This record gives sequence, structure tokens and C-alpha cells, in this order.
Amino acid sequence: MHSAVSHKVCSYCVQRISISIPFLLHRQFHLIMEQNQPTVGGVTAEVLKGVVSQALLGKFTAVFPKLFKCQWKTYEGQKKFYANFSTDCNTDNNSNMSARKFCVGGNWKMNGDQKSIAEIAKTLSSAALDPNTEVVIGCPAIYLMYARNLLPCEMGLAGQNAYKVAKGAFTGEISPAMLKDIGADWVILGHSERRAIFNESDALIAEKAEHALAEGLKVIACIGETLEEREAGKTNEVVARQMCAYAQKIKDWKNVVVAYEPVWAIGTGKTATPDQAQEVHAFLRQWLSDNISKEVSAALRIQYGGSVTAANAKELAKKPDIDGFLVGGASLKPEFVDIINARQ
Repeated sequence: MHSAVSHKVCSYCVQRISISIPFLLHRQFHLIMEQNQPTVGGVTAEVLKGVVSQALLGKFTAVFPKLFKCQWKTYEGQKKFYANFSTDCNTDNNSNMSARKFCVGGNWKMNGDQKSIAEIAKTLSSAALDPNTEVVIGCPAIYLMYARNLLPCEMGLAGQNAYKVAKGAFTGEISPAMLKDIGADWVILGHSERRAIFNESDALIAEKAEHALAEGLKVIACIGETLEEREAGKTNEVVARQMCAYAQKIKDWKNVVVAYEPVWAIGTGKTATPDQAQEVHAFLRQWLSDNISKEVSAALRIQYGGSVTAANAKELAKKPDIDGFLVGGASLKPEFVDIINARQ
């Protein structure tokens, strides 16, 4: 009798189950078990639990295979279940300079739709990527959940912005908690476009970084000078000021990657030469040693961003203080694979 009823229950569950129902059913299982009550039709809670669990496994993984395979944290209550999941880009960065793991970020900015994102994900999933390079994709917020389901499990996922508080009357903003809730584990903050177009100050950006880190996100903290500032010989002064703002709010740097992006080289086709980029990166490394600590200076990764392409990535990647890239337009193209593999 149990077998026949179980089959009916299973068929019903497979037909009716949705994205939200699994968690409601899971909660009901525990309620039934705690009260030690039989289910309708004489089927015990244990039988029902087993049947529906199988239905959940098949249906849920069929709809969202990557969510299951990646053991994606969808909300705080799943932390224990997904305790073994980790995409921490900083695991190998706490000893010395040679241990800093190359980290390449793709910042899609306000680009992409479901079709193009699926194509990019297919390219990245089928490519032979350098296992010694960590990859983080900065996706438009509206597509974060969609991208997480399609991108390779080992890739990090970043929001492109987040506000400095958890919730409230801030129309149009999103919080780090919201990013985490839909599967992001990184956020890009302080990008020059946020500074220039939306008038974000050093102080506000630093507050955003402080809150994001406190909420458990990892941060790509952007800095960089304009063409006028570079021509005036103020590059070091500008990046030091921007770093000082971060340093006033950030006390633990292990979940931070700094991205140096000369504003004049972003989306212009102009690129700092490898020597120019290395010069600023070396200055930043010394600034960290003088103002934070030698340990942070040795461990913190500094990306270069600014019209990085497959053609110039290998030369840039050879420089000792360049620990990766934050890539804009090229991250939307197949050549992103070559940039990821720049150290091979």
C-alpha cells in the first residue's frame, strides 16, 4: 500500500513542485516529524520525506543544475548545508609575493542579455582555463542569478555596486546582503565610472567597502587617476589619497583585491605600458608596506585595468607587482579566455 501511495505522492510532487515549494516542504517535513503524526492517507512522514526528497533532487537540479552542483548559498538558512562551498580567491595569498594567486575579473558593466550571457558562459565552460588563475565575473545585478546558474562553479560572481547599509529607503540601491542572497560573493566598488558619473566620493566608497566586507562579501576596490592628473604628475598622489580612504575603514585586507585602473585607459583603446603599470603597482606595494603592514603589502593582490586585451595581457602579466586584471569590454568576447590564461 505504501508503495502505491508513495508513487502517487511522488508523481504529484514532480508535477507540482516549483522553485519556492522545496523549502516550504522541507520545513513541513520537520514539523511532521517533530509532532510524530502520520500523513494523509496513512503514509508516514518518513516515507513522504523520502519520496519528496527524491522529487526535489530531480526537479530542482533539472531546473537549476549549477545551483545544486555549485552548492550555491541562496540565503542565510542554507549556510550549514552548503558549508563546504568556497570560492575564496585569497586562499593562497597570505604568505609572500610569490604566493599571490593571479585573479582576473570580468566587468560586464551595463552590457548583456540572456542570450549573450548564455553564449559567454558556454565559451567559459568549454575553455581550458588556467587552474592557477581565479576568475570573478562582474555581472549586471538583474542577471546575477541567471549567470550563476550558467557560469562554471569555480568562478566567483560579483555585483557591480552595493550601498553602505543593509536595507532602508534608498530607491534604486542594492545591499551586500541582497547580493549574497542571490549567489554573489564579490562586489566591485569605487570604479571610475561610479566616481565620475555618479559623483561617488572617496569617503562614500570606503564606507561601502567597509559594509560589504562586514557582510561577508569580497571586494574589488578600484582606484586610478585621470589623464589630467597623470599629465600633471599627480598619479601617486591620487592613488595614495584613494587608498588612504579605504585604509581608514578597512581593518582586515584578506578579502580585498585592489584594481588600479588609469581612467584615461578605460575604454579608450589606450593602455598604460607594462612599465607604466608596474611603476604604479610598485608604488602601491610600497605604500601598503609603509602605511598598513609589510604582511598586507606582500599578500594583497593588485589588478591592472584599462583596455586590457589578449594582445597586451601576456606582457602586463609578466610584471612582478601585477597580480591580475579587471577587464571591461574584452570580458564580453571570446578573447577573455586568452586574458585569463595570460600567465600560461
